[in-house]
Amino acid sequence: MPGCRRGCRPTGRSTARTSSSGTRSAPRTSRAPRTGRSCPSTTPASPSSPSASSTATRRSTCPRRVGTARRAARSRARGRSAAAMVTDAGAPAVGGGFHRTLGLRDVVAQSLSVIAPAMSGAFLTYLASTKAGGATPLAYLLGTLAMLAVGGTVALFARSLSSAGSMYTYITRGANRGLGFLGGWCYAAAFLVLGGAVLCGFGFFTANLVALLTGADPDWYWFSLAGLVVIALMSLYDIRASTRTQLAILLVTMVALLVVAVVVIAVGSPAVSVIDGTTPVDGAGTRFDPGAFWPSAAGVPWTGVLFGLSFAMLSFTGAEASAVLSEETRDPRRAVPRAVVGSIVVAGLFYLVITYATAVGFGVRQAATDWPASVAGLAAVAPSDAVAAVVLACAALASLFCALGVHIAVSRVLFAMGRERVLPAWLGVLHPRWGTPWRAIGLDLVVWVLLAAGAVLLTSRESQVALAGGLDDGLTGGVFVFTFLAGIGTPLVMAVYLMLGVAGVAQGRRTGRTGFQVVGALAALVGALAVFGGLYYSFAPAAPGVPIPLQTAMVPWVCLAVAAAGGAVAAWTRKRRREVWADMGQVFDEL
Repeated sequence: MPGCRRGCRPTGRSTARTSSSGTRSAPRTSRAPRTGRSCPSTTPASPSSPSASSTATRRSTCPRRVGTARRAARSRARGRSAAAMVTDAGAPAVGGGFHRTLGLRDVVAQSLSVIAPAMSGAFLTYLASTKAGGATPLAYLLGTLAMLAVGGTVALFARSLSSAGSMYTYITRGANRGLGFLGGWCYAAAFLVLGGAVLCGFGFFTANLVALLTGADPDWYWFSLAGLVVIALMSLYDIRASTRTQLAILLVTMVALLVVAVVVIAVGSPAVSVIDGTTPVDGAGTRFDPGAFWPSAAGVPWTGVLFGLSFAMLSFTGAEASAVLSEETRDPRRAVPRAVVGSIVVAGLFYLVITYATAVGFGVRQAATDWPASVAGLAAVAPSDAVAAVVLACAALASLFCALGVHIAVSRVLFAMGRERVLPAWLGVLHPRWGTPWRAIGLDLVVWVLLAAGAVLLTSRESQVALAGGLDDGLTGGVFVFTFLAGIGTPLVMAVYLMLGVAGVAQGRRTGRTGFQVVGALAALVGALAVFGGLYYSFAPAAPGVPIPLQTAMVPWVCLAVAAAGGAVAAWTRKRRREVWADMGQVFDEL
């Protein structure tokens, strides 16, 4: 720029303002995310103009480099409001078209759907039981308390930042751009993988249910494809219809499994093992056994409970998923923190009842032997085939809507990163009519199909059977894909929790908030423990003398490759696209 000097005249940049009626207006901005239709205005607002906010920030137009201190100050000052665009004259929109139509129950439904208590409680609790045995309820109690540290860190960030990028934005703003990009990259990759996993789980559970009720042997992938169509339609058109349906399914499945749990507890411990049918069980008929909350009484060491704790935390994966809807929520400062923490508490209480019922159903002391031998968990101790069918139906529905919740989450994160151009900019476009990130939605669905098909076609039948726990029939492929992809995605999410904790500590130090530092440090510790739990069976056999399947042993290396790819993209962006790198984490609604 000819004649430009270090002290050249700045231009004004306005942020979102509040009218006298209390509603937020959308001022003109010099830079805004792409929306799929033209911006109302791209003219910078002058600080003296009537339309400019009284809190307008100033940014120098000089292209010269500035000092580190000035650059940091400029970065803080230009946190652009996500409420700066209006794409529909009749309704306020943020983030280039998002409409604030969601309430507390909607964001609670999003978090709980991704946690999927009905699916995790019925089947995934066996992971913790491999070490904690009959004291698995205690492991879940401790796991709930531990996960509250992660939820608390998300809640603290969500009270001041509203962004569809959620974890990506929190880590970028709290720590630094490099860690923020890596966190967003790993989070998006993890949810891309986990979505495909639970969709295949839906196919497996549904096919298993049909086989139980009719005696037929249907192929699991037809049900997964049907679920894919349902998810595509629900996520594309109306987010509120999706969250309300999620809430209804959550209530039905959780209440149904609680009824099953009460029935199992009422029947009491069996006289003989439910696995081999011959081994006598101590305390036959026992309904209330405090040994489930005391390791020595359950016949397991405290170290086993601590191992179980690291596995139990995996069942809370996705509790923070409501944060991606903050730009679509009417009062995100209150609703999102309540949804995150509340979903952890609700899921934790639910897991306590389910795991206690399962421990009693096996016999608390016998559970150390029988529970790890049965992935079916609660279904294995059900008193009849009809009750087992209820468990399978609940798991199938929960997995379908878990996939929907994961899909909603990853599409928003991809959109947010595309909006800031750290990922391809075409991802940061909303549909001009429906206001949904339709390109990110389409990419996610395509990746799911490719991951599932590739995993099945590129893996030998012997490897699939080994990873499916010896199951060798028409359902083997579904179990294999579910196990393999979930094994990759879960440690990646836990690693992001670790990064979030680091960001929380950094944010606490910067702002002088001791509570933020403490909760962030605890979240980092919880994330590290959960990463350990997610990778444990990649290095240790599930049982003595049983070889580790190749796909399980590959998981740490696949996760490392994903992280390395993210680091390489971050390094390239920082070197080649400096303006994009400097603007990372700047699109948010400051609450």
